Amino acid sequence: MNNKTTTLKKFSRKTTAQNDINRLQNIHQKIKNKLHIDTTYQPFPDLNNFQPPDSNLYEFKNHTSININFDISSRENIYDNIPKIILKEVPIPSYSETDNFDLNFSVSKPIHMDMFIGDVVNDGDVNRIKKKHIYKIIHVYQTKYAYNLHPTGFGDFIRSCFFIIQFCTKYNFQYEIVINHPIAQFFKRFSLHDPISSTILNNKVIMFSDSNWSKSIFDNKNYIEQFLLIKSKFNLFIDYLCSLPVINGHVFSYNILYPYDEISIDECEKIRYLFEPSREISQNVDERLSSIGFIKNQYIVLHIRSGDSYLKNENKIFDSLYFEIIKNEIIEIMFNEKLRLVENKNINILLIADNNEIKLLLNHEFPSIQFLVYNITHIGEGVELETEKVRNTMTDFFLMSNSSSIYSLTSYPHGSGFSYWCAKMYSIPYKCKYIP
Repeated sequence: MNNKTTTLKKFSRKTTAQNDINRLQNIHQKIKNKLHIDTTYQPFPDLNNFQPPDSNLYEFKNHTSININFDISSRENIYDNIPKIILKEVPIPSYSETDNFDLNFSVSKPIHMDMFIGDVVNDGDVNRIKKKHIYKIIHVYQTKYAYNLHPTGFGDFIRSCFFIIQFCTKYNFQYEIVINHPIAQFFKRFSLHDPISSTILNNKVIMFSDSNWSKSIFDNKNYIEQFLLIKSKFNLFIDYLCSLPVINGHVFSYNILYPYDEISIDECEKIRYLFEPSREISQNVDERLSSIGFIKNQYIVLHIRSGDSYLKNENKIFDSLYFEIIKNEIIEIMFNEKLRLVENKNINILLIADNNEIKLLLNHEFPSIQFLVYNITHIGEGVELETEKVRNTMTDFFLMSNSSSIYSLTSYPHGSGFSYWCAKMYSIPYKCKYIP
């Protein structure tokens, strides 16, 4: 190894410029000798008085494809005539010590559950629908569909309306929502005597019965935080639409799909307008609230969904462990609400359930909780519908819609559509716990 110390020369712009000039002079001297150029021309005799040579002096057949012109005319110092490279500024994300991330979750704080898909839905096949000359999708809710299929409940119907409105708005289709079902009489915008809902629809509408729900994500206390959706069901729905008979550019369909995109305020307003309650239902709600001394938007709803077997009166026996869990959950909800409210202020809780048995059992444990005893029904699943039960079911729904918050306890891992979509429609804080 050489032990001599190597001295690094400092970069000199002046020296570099002079070396470049010398090289250029040598190059031109070689060209002059090689091409026998007129020796009266001296390239670069004086850099300050430099004049470009005659354009015809050198004749080359090949031309460069790109000319790069460095403007050095504004520089006074000849040694500044070497072009400089300007570095581009690139913004770099920085972390601020003032950033705060609250990772704590309070059970007493109502949350809004949302839908989520892990990837972008492939909507490239939507043009297939338009190639079938389909311009309008008529979304039909009725008691029975082709192939002897029955719809699911009212909450699922609302969910499907969100989906079809979102789908048609996004992809520029017209839509219409038709109710060929006994619940039509309890809404202002619908009628059982609509001419479209007679011979054309009965038992002929084909239902898309697949669900795009995959699973629910729970917190450490089994409250549902999020729904995971299956993106492939979207393309199956397009296949389904393309298979339907087209009548004057219209197709008649029904589905139970969750909307893939986030629900907007505008979509909620459209759904609220469509499902505005009839005068009869509005009067029922006012009378029920008056009978228990509650004021609109000043009470909490506790919604218990024990399961379809209880709703359809197939079962009236409750497991003791299940009942104890329900009791403990109610105690926790009441405790958290007391912490939230001003001292000495009463907590108004309205109990809504899919059966009267659970109401009567809980009344012995929590006499301060108000409830209404009347018969309700499942409006889907092929249940024989009685007008009074359907009316009471719709009354329950709109009692929820006038609450300040909703707590739901459900026996289904996908939650309760009856209370969840009510909360979505009316922007009500909502929490739902899964109790097997």
